[in-house]
Amino acid sequence: MINFIYYLLLFLFGGALGSFVGVAIDRLYIKSFIGGRSNCDSCNRKLDWYETIPVFSYLFLKGRCRKCKVRIGKEKLWLELLGGIFIIIFYKLYLIKYFTAPFLLENILSGVLFSILGVLLFIIFFVIIFYDLKHKLVPTGFTLSLLVIGLGFEVYRIFNYSSFYGSINTLFWLDIFSGVLIALPFFLIYYFSKKRGLGFGDVLIYISVGYMAGFIFGLSIFFISIWLGAIISLLLILIYPKKYNRKSSIPFAPFILISTILVAIFQIDILGLIQLFG
Repeated sequence: MINFIYYLLLFLFGGALGSFVGVAIDRLYIKSFIGGRSNCDSCNRKLDWYETIPVFSYLFLKGRCRKCKVRIGKEKLWLELLGGIFIIIFYKLYLIKYFTAPFLLENILSGVLFSILGVLLFIIFFVIIFYDLKHKLVPTGFTLSLLVIGLGFEVYRIFNYSSFYGSINTLFWLDIFSGVLIALPFFLIYYFSKKRGLGFGDVLIYISVGYMAGFIFGLSIFFISIWLGAIISLLLILIYPKKYNRKSSIPFAPFILISTILVAIFQIDILGLIQLFG
């Protein structure tokens, strides 16, 4: 029972983050999305606390404002669900070892730092994903924030190279240039297509996740994002031929970041698989 309550609280916390992401997407470049009470986008009424409980409030109110009865977009529900699921998975994969016995101060502090990092990455990833899907535009501020985090990962590996590499070897040098190497093919597409084939925001995201993941996992992100983008684009053309064709502009940042999440969760090593089955 205690475990159920614990995971329920984690889910609600993640749902609240998802709700914040939704507000950030709606208000970005329009007005501040930090601070202030939540309100209905239609009638502008301030919401009571029980109307802001992630997921459950949406279901209880049947997806409508309690006063004006205007339908609330389902994307808000999906963001809250994604937030709750993401935080639980992130906790199980990366945090649980820091918050289980024996409770050492060093472990707790490390867990808190990783928790803050997970929250930041969730907000940045999903604001970029859904904003790009909605507006076909990669938000510059969030992309630059992701780049700073990616470079931070690389600096941490460099200063702790003995733990990661044992000694300064080939992988060490590949990781130092991993972001640039992973992004280079797409930078060339961006440059030679005269900025029509790809946005520079996508190039910056590749640099960011390349440094976050390192060269080996960065390659996996590179290949999976291309395959995922090709498959989804083909499906859209086949299912919605009147709306999409080979010349349609389809946001690519979501494919990069979803691929990054998949690689992080399942530790996918494409190069290793090729060598195993090659």
